[in-house]
Amino acid sequence: MDLGLKGKVALITASSKGLGFASALELAKEGASVILSARNEEELRRASAKIREETGSEALWHKVDLTDLNSIKSMFKWIEENIGTLDVLVYSTGGPPPGNFLELSIDDFEYACKLLALSAVEVSRGASKFMIRKRWGRIIFIGSVSLLKPLNRLALSNIMRMPIVGLTRTLAVELAPYNITVNAVLPGTILTDRVKNLAKDIAEREGISLEEAINKIARSPMERVGLPEELAALVAFLASERASYITGTLIPIDGGSHLL
Repeated sequence: MDLGLKGKVALITASSKGLGFASALELAKEGASVILSARNEEELRRASAKIREETGSEALWHKVDLTDLNSIKSMFKWIEENIGTLDVLVYSTGGPPPGNFLELSIDDFEYACKLLALSAVEVSRGASKFMIRKRWGRIIFIGSVSLLKPLNRLALSNIMRMPIVGLTRTLAVELAPYNITVNAVLPGTILTDRVKNLAKDIAEREGISLEEAINKIARSPMERVGLPEELAALVAFLASERASYITGTLIPIDGGSHLL
């Protein structure tokens, strides 16, 4: 299936590893020109080299701190000056620290608000300006299945990711006249470094093996964890011409765990 992504320019945040990197790699395989962004310059260089090795395409990158609004603004200024266009935004971010509500400080909540909410607003503002100008665009938020049900010991994620719901639906309505679609994908347990770290937290607290901890948090009817490339395939489809009539949706990709 030709997704019509050849020649499109895609910005993927938090894309030096994890779900962001998997999404960037899949978009590059489909012919899109990708821009990677993350906080760690060395990791960005390695991610760019890996995409070039696997796809033959150059992956540009720009260092950005999603908790710093000025850093985000500087990234879009760089895109304007060096590339001049943008078709697809895949918004991904690392997760906040684990913990129950009463264990967390107000500073923890302030940090999570910057990371998970304000950054999504500012990145969307920067990307949509390019898309409105072109009268075409795709915005895809990578959220969490915690938007459908609270997850154990992930109070910050459960609470501070909620603005993604309102942002997805509001932008879907406001940007539709410009042929811009806005959707969110909600991963459950996907085998990333973050999931491994969460499993390590459980394993240490409960005195079980890492494999047992992963199986414990991967509660789904399919009885397994998801793979990053499975989420990336959904992201690529939503970014494509084939998904032109899909907007304002929250799509879980969790093996059905939100049904339990």
